[in-house]
Amino acid sequence: MTEIVNVYNSIKEADAILIGASNGLSIAEGYHIFANNEMFRKQFGDFQQRFGIKNVVEGCFHRYPNSTDREEFFKRLIQYWINDYTPSQVMKDLLNIIEGKDYFVITSNGDTHLELSGFDANRVFEIEGTFKTGFQSIDDKSEKLHKFLTQYRNQKLVILELGIGRYNQLIKRPLMELAIQEPHSTYITFNLKSELYIPEEIKNKSIGVSGDIAQTLHQLSCLFT
Repeated sequence: MTEIVNVYNSIKEADAILIGASNGLSIAEGYHIFANNEMFRKQFGDFQQRFGIKNVVEGCFHRYPNSTDREEFFKRLIQYWINDYTPSQVMKDLLNIIEGKDYFVITSNGDTHLELSGFDANRVFEIEGTFKTGFQSIDDKSEKLHKFLTQYRNQKLVILELGIGRYNQLIKRPLMELAIQEPHSTYITFNLKSELYIPEEIKNKSIGVSGDIAQTLHQLSCLFT
């Protein structure tokens, strides 16, 4: 609980929050793109039988015999994971945590759940695209990200990392490097114990919280209520 209180204090005192999110955040919501679970079999069991795909990721990048099958997969994915989506407690808690703060989000998740939950679409950069774009990044918000980082240079910036694997090069490495460069930044990471990683260079300015991200965010959100 001490770690949660430290996270609360850091966010409360922050001038802005830079959020980095990956698969772990979606998994906390109950959406697992790498899992051959009941949800996948219920939604795409026929695709699994026909093409041998074992999860959503394989389905997205499978070489289908024709464009019709690929289009049908994405049509169904968009229906189940986007059109039928209702904001989860995880997203409600995250919104509550950052309320009143300037923020920007970098994510590799393609489900657009952040925007659907109330996050400003202009401040969410899906760097690998979305399900709707077939995982092609057509909305490059690099300039907006640069403007945000320039605005809060040398200020109290909280870097909040949610469910990013310890060896992730796409988001985690740049966030860690940013934490090294920014003298007044605080690096906060939520993840499973096996994936929690903080480099030696920023240990003195970092907080790592292991465990279920959904539970961690809810505990933190309660402190802001």
